[in-house]
Amino acid sequence: MFEYMQYNISPWGWELSLYFFLIGMTAMSFVLVAAPAYVSGLGGTSSDNLRRPVALLTLVLLAVCGALLIMDLGQPSRFLYPLIYFHASSPLSWGALFFVVFGVSVMGYLYAASLGKTGLLKPFAILGSVFGVLLPLYTGWDLMAQQARELWHSPGIPLLFVALSVTSGAGLTALVAMVTGNLDERFVIVLRYVLIGGLLVTLMAFAAESLRMAYGSAEEQQALAIINGELSTRYWILGFAVGIVAPLAVVLFAGRTPMMIMLAGVLSTVGAWALRDVILVAGQLPMSFY
Repeated sequence: MFEYMQYNISPWGWELSLYFFLIGMTAMSFVLVAAPAYVSGLGGTSSDNLRRPVALLTLVLLAVCGALLIMDLGQPSRFLYPLIYFHASSPLSWGALFFVVFGVSVMGYLYAASLGKTGLLKPFAILGSVFGVLLPLYTGWDLMAQQARELWHSPGIPLLFVALSVTSGAGLTALVAMVTGNLDERFVIVLRYVLIGGLLVTLMAFAAESLRMAYGSAEEQQALAIINGELSTRYWILGFAVGIVAPLAVVLFAGRTPMMIMLAGVLSTVGAWALRDVILVAGQLPMSFY
């Protein structure tokens, strides 16, 4: 029951794994910086100073994500096709739409922030935040829609991917804030609570998915056997220990200084990549439906 073919080539490779990771991280980083424009009490000097750097970095990473997606699809027209021939039941169509609208929103936000047009800042911040949350949600939905892959076909996958995006987005934001000298005490408090909430949700989703594999169907147990074999380092050490337990301990017991928040953010980011990569790879290897 726990056998699979080593020579089976996963059709989705590192390009898509990196795409899922980057798109979620950059989207939630933008949401964290844009939120003070429409949520009173979150604003401050640090978040104001981070508007342009984070928006610029978001656009750069979106360009990288676009290139990765085209590499995976093989040609640019395959990215445009889901938009031109939009299907409401297709995760690809929705993902392409979310990608484009989010990119336009970030450009509008950057324009408003650069020229000091406060009247435009709030609507672009809200629009970008909505689609910034939808982007990582779509990546999980894209996997959940694969009914022939039982590891992916779970409502917990989109939740896990959003939670991973929150923690890695906070990590990227903390790193940018530290580099630009904008990680002040008030912003440290905000990032600390974001990381605590994101890591707790990640821990619960991780536990739920691991238990589902352990006590689930033959294919789900087969996927866990694969994970506990060649993917164990990425899943249990990088994903769980480094990416969840360690940063959670830091933010709960030592995460009240800029350096500790940045450390917790970096550890969370490592875990976010590792867990996404393992889920993407392990979900493709069992061949029960062939």
